[in-house]
Amino acid sequence: MRALEATYAGRVNSPTEFAGAGEGLIVVINADAGRVRQLGPKALRSLVRRDGPADLSRVVTTDRHDLRQCLIEAARSGPRAIAIIGGDGTAHGAIETLTPLGVPAIPLPGGTMNRLAARVFGRAKLEHCVASLEAGQPQSLAGGKVADRSFFVAAGFGGWMQVQSLRERLRKPKSIAGLRALLRMAPRQFADRVSWTAGDAAAISHSTLIVGVGRIDTALGFGLERHEPALFEAAGADIRDWGDLAWVTGAAVLRRWRRLKRVTALSTRSLDIESDHEGTPALLDGEFHMLGRVNAVRFERDLGLVWAPARRPGPW
Repeated sequence: MRALEATYAGRVNSPTEFAGAGEGLIVVINADAGRVRQLGPKALRSLVRRDGPADLSRVVTTDRHDLRQCLIEAARSGPRAIAIIGGDGTAHGAIETLTPLGVPAIPLPGGTMNRLAARVFGRAKLEHCVASLEAGQPQSLAGGKVADRSFFVAAGFGGWMQVQSLRERLRKPKSIAGLRALLRMAPRQFADRVSWTAGDAAAISHSTLIVGVGRIDTALGFGLERHEPALFEAAGADIRDWGDLAWVTGAAVLRRWRRLKRVTALSTRSLDIESDHEGTPALLDGEFHMLGRVNAVRFERDLGLVWAPARRPGPW
């Protein structure tokens, strides 16, 4: 795989690099994605072959362990685009892998939140997305960079992000073990602090920091922007216990979280964050990472390369 990756080293992110060079559309299905497990890979393959575009060349089923290598192998044939059926983590990995190779990714909804798919297709269902793959064009996708990692929807920082890392354990048959681990880690969540600074403003300290590409409401799934974002929205909140978490979550659902006294929100293109512990727990598009104690978060307008259909309700 290292030799294969070296083959693509130094390539420029160009939407036309593979134009007309090889296959048409390739569809990759992540069999480990939540919606895929529910519907079944066989049914999804039938759906894609039935409703997909005329230049559909291959439908490949893989799992999360072989996903990256599968995408790189598919990119070698020079397709016009590679569509991926999975959740936000799957879509994020596909965009991150294919963009340096100059191959547009198409995030199709196959997970729980499907926020990346919503940025490209609006609120369309999977069958409607598949049916709209005939005509379109490559588009740049804005996002954020932190510690050499990217995010295209939202990033969260602070001890509370570790709660999300237990999600898979809670889904398994022996979920009681995950619940016990969740309760054991709770006391530390209330004590962690993250200091953050935007521009020349004074540093602010909160227990939790959320950074959305565009409006945070959109990142959380409560709304849909009609254009590509040009800024971050950053919001710090003090969440001391489970009651505070429930209160802030409820306010977010009602889209009234900006009115809370414990919340500070602003728009920016860059910010610096510092944890009061050795590392910074972070969620980048729903995937957990432990970053360094000090980090810089920067907005980039042309961070990802996706293929967008000609007719869609948003966001462009």
